[in-house]
Amino acid sequence: MVAVFVASRKSLGGNVGVATDTRVSRDPAERPPGGGAARSDPVRPSPARRPDRRQLNIRARLAYARCGASAGPLVAPRHPQAAVEFRAVLSPAARLVLTLLVLVNSAAGLLLVGWLLLPEHVPGSGVTGLGDWQTAVARLGFCVIVGVELIRLAQNMVVWVFAYHAKDPVPVDPPVGLRVALLTTIVPSKEPIDVAERTLRRMRQIVYCGQVDVWILDEGDDPAVKEMAARLGVRHFSRKGRPEYNQPGGEFRARTKSGNHNAWRAEHEQHYDVVANVDPDHVPLANFLERTLGYFRDPDVAFVVTPQVYGNMHQNLVAHGASVQQYLYNGLIARGGNGLDAPLLTGTGHLYRPAAWRSIGGYQDSIIEDHLTSIRIHAAVNPETGNQWKGVYTPDVVAIGEGPTSWADYFNQQKRWAAGICEILVRPELRAPRELRSRRRWHYRLLQFYYPSVAVSLLLGNFATAAYLLTGVSAARLDIAVWSVLWSATICTWSALWLWLRRFNIAPHEREEIGLVGMALALFAGPIYVAAAVGALLRRKLGFVVTAKGRLRTSESLGAFRLHLCWAAFAAGLLAVSFVLDHGRTPLRIWPALTLLTGLGPPLIACLSALRARGAHRADPTGRRGRGRRDQSSARHRAVVAQPARATAPVVASREATWHG
Repeated sequence: MVAVFVASRKSLGGNVGVATDTRVSRDPAERPPGGGAARSDPVRPSPARRPDRRQLNIRARLAYARCGASAGPLVAPRHPQAAVEFRAVLSPAARLVLTLLVLVNSAAGLLLVGWLLLPEHVPGSGVTGLGDWQTAVARLGFCVIVGVELIRLAQNMVVWVFAYHAKDPVPVDPPVGLRVALLTTIVPSKEPIDVAERTLRRMRQIVYCGQVDVWILDEGDDPAVKEMAARLGVRHFSRKGRPEYNQPGGEFRARTKSGNHNAWRAEHEQHYDVVANVDPDHVPLANFLERTLGYFRDPDVAFVVTPQVYGNMHQNLVAHGASVQQYLYNGLIARGGNGLDAPLLTGTGHLYRPAAWRSIGGYQDSIIEDHLTSIRIHAAVNPETGNQWKGVYTPDVVAIGEGPTSWADYFNQQKRWAAGICEILVRPELRAPRELRSRRRWHYRLLQFYYPSVAVSLLLGNFATAAYLLTGVSAARLDIAVWSVLWSATICTWSALWLWLRRFNIAPHEREEIGLVGMALALFAGPIYVAAAVGALLRRKLGFVVTAKGRLRTSESLGAFRLHLCWAAFAAGLLAVSFVLDHGRTPLRIWPALTLLTGLGPPLIACLSALRARGAHRADPTGRRGRGRRDQSSARHRAVVAQPARATAPVVASREATWHG
C-alpha cells in the first residue's frame, strides 16, 4: 500500500486542441524541380526518434487538458439554489468486483496471520508468565510481525471504503454575474517571476460572464512583481512591512501561506461572492470557472476543490514519481470524500465562499492549513440555512501544475504533509471539534491513517529485525517454504487489486501505467515519514517551507540525504553484526537489505543523474542537439493552444456546449 493519500510544475493553460501529423516528409533533394512527381525509387522513412522529455511533457499536458469535463456535460439546474447532486463512480458490478478483490486479499492476509498464530509458531507458548528475557524479546518481535501485516490489511480496507463510496458531482451551469477573485501567491526568493507571470496570463484568459479580478499576493513586495502586475493588469497585494499581518502565530502568522491569504482576506474578501486560489505553478485552463462555479448555487457549499495533476511528470524520476502518487488520490480517494460527505480541501486549486471562511476565522494556522481548514469548515454551520457547510470535489482537470523536480524539494513537501497530519493527531487543540458529524469524523481519520501507518510499520519492522540480528533470538520458528507461499499469495492478490483500480484514474495515460516509479518514491520517502512522526511526538515545530520551483528549485546536496544516509548506516550496521555474530538466515536479512536500499537509493540516483547531465553537457555544450525538432514541436504546440482560444465567445453564448479541451 503505497502512495495512497497524498497529500510532487511547468504547465499548459487555456483551451487546448490536439493536432497530430503522421505523414512522412521527403528530403527536398528527392523531389523533382517544379514540385512534380517524386522519383520512382521507394521512400525510406527516417528512423523513429524517441520523444524527448519536453515532448512527453507536452503530451501529458494535452492529455490532462482533454480531461476538463471528466464529471460530464454541464446541465441546467433544477432551480436557482438547487442542492448539488452526485452519482456513483463505480457501477454495482464494479463495486462487487472491488469487494471480492479486497476480500480475497484480506483472506490471504488473515490466513497468513492465522498461520503465524498457531501455537507451535508463537515463541514461548509453553512458558507461563513472561519467561526469561529471550522469551520476552521473541514475543515482542512476534507481535511486531503480526502487527505489520494487520496494518497492511487495514490500509487496504481504507482504500475499499473510499473506492466503494466514490461519487462525482453533477456539473451545472454557473450562475451569471458573480463577483469572483482569482488569487495566486508568490514568494520571490523561492518562486521565479516568470512562473507566476505564466499563471497570471492564463488567469486573465479564464472565461466567465461576471466580474473577475485577478490578484497576486506578494510576500516580498518585490518591485519586479509590482511591475509585472501593472503590465498584465493584475491587482497586487503585499503584507510585507505591516506588523498587524505578520504575527508569530494565529490567523496572520508570518511566513505562512495561511497568513498571506488571511491578510488579503481582511482587506478585500468582502467585495467578492467567490474567491478562487491556485498555486503559482498551477496554470488554470480557460474553463476553470465554468466547470466549478455552478456548485455554488447550493447555498451550503463552502468550497469546491479540483484535482492536483503535474504536467512536468517526464522531467525526471522525482517529478514522475510525484505525479504517479497523485493518481489514486485524484481518481478514487478524493471522489470517496464526496460519497462520505467530506471531500478534503487542497490548497493547490480551490474556490471558496467568503461567508464560510468568515465563520471559522479564515485559513487555519497549521503546517497543512488546507487540511485543518477543511476539518473546521465541515464542523461549522451555515448561519443562513442552519445546515453544516459542505464541500465538493470535481474530477474535472481545470488546472495543470508542476511537481517537485529535486529530491530536496520532494522530501520537504512530503515531510510537511506527514508532519502536519501527525501534528493534528498528537495536539488536542488541532483535533476535530465535537460538532463534526461522526461520518465526517471517520472520513478524516481514514485520510490521516496513511502517513502514521507507514511510519509505524517501518519502525516496528526495523525493531523486530534489530532484535533478532543483535541478540539471535528468533521471533518465531517458521517453515520458510510455507511462509513464502502464504506471503506470496498476499502480494499477488494485493497486486491484482491495485492493477484493477487503475481503471478509475482520471487520465488515459494514468490508467496504462503500473505505477512502479511512484511506489519506489514512496519507499524512499519512508525515513521522512518516520522523522515527521517522531518530530510531532516530540512537539517540534516545523516551519512552513515553500516548494521551490523552476530555476529556483533546491539543488541536490548531501545535506538533503542526511536522514537517508543515517538510515542506510543503521541497516548496514545490522547486516554487519548479523554476519559477525552469525545471528541471521538469508530470509531474515531481507528487511535490513531493503532498509539499506531505501537509504542509499535517493543519493545514488541523484549522483547518477548529475553525472549523466554532466556527460550530456560535455557532449553538446551548446545545447543545439535536437533543438530544431524541439522548436518545431513547441511551435506546433503553441499553435494548437492558440487555435481554440479564438472560439471562446461561443462557449460564453452557449452554456450547453461541453468543453472537451
